[in-house]
Amino acid sequence: MTNPLRTIPERFRDQIAAMPECSYGVNRVIVTLDDGTSFNDVFVAWGEEIVKVGTSENIPFNPMRIAKVERQ
Repeated sequence: MTNPLRTIPERFRDQIAAMPECSYGVNRVIVTLDDGTSFNDVFVAWGEEIVKVGTSENIPFNPMRIAKVERQ
């Protein structure tokens, strides 16, 4: 079962999956929220699940607020 507080919105999944992996099945991205706040070092497994931000497993934002995803 997928945790919605860790799940990348579907509209960004293909974009993330097309990015180079930093580790097996994991992409490292920058996300920008709808209010302009950016988070670096967002680690996304299998193009879908946020596994950590920086060194923390806590996700400090609601993934549904993601407005932009960039390769880091």
